[in-house]
Amino acid sequence: MGPVGGGRLGAPSKTIMDVLPGKVNSSAEIALRFVMSNPGVTAALSGMGSMDMVEENVGVASNEAPLTAEEIEQINSSMEENKRMADLYCTGCNYCMPCPQEVNIPLNFQLMNYHRIYGLTEYAKNEYAQIGKVNWMKGKNAEACIDCGICEEKCPQKLEIRKQLKETAEVLG
Repeated sequence: MGPVGGGRLGAPSKTIMDVLPGKVNSSAEIALRFVMSNPGVTAALSGMGSMDMVEENVGVASNEAPLTAEEIEQINSSMEENKRMADLYCTGCNYCMPCPQEVNIPLNFQLMNYHRIYGLTEYAKNEYAQIGKVNWMKGKNAEACIDCGICEEKCPQKLEIRKQLKETAEVLG
């Protein structure tokens, strides 16, 4: 995964921007500056799809003021809190699988967590639209659920999977 979370952190997110309010211009800037603050890192390779992205990355890389210890701690604390929040939902154990309708339940919930926890709604919607259409996103999206409940019988967390799949379809579909 690259410094911008495989592209996820390049998407606009108020949740991510609020980690360092008023100190950065984008989610991607936080990610790149965090990586570049590591003393063992001298270069970070980030995929870019437009000249605006190139210019932003050059600007961030040219900023010689590293993040402060306090800012790094803020980011680390935020990541821990986000991980804790994500664990309140599906942990991706895959016990619910296989779904007889081929719904990729863990992937659907992972994308929903990008929306719910990190505020990466546009990224989540775009990825959701690709489920079953690209090789690396196998299965079907939440809309294919027929409400059979087999998944809930297997879930060690006793999640209301059917209810959450309906919510996922409404929000991301």
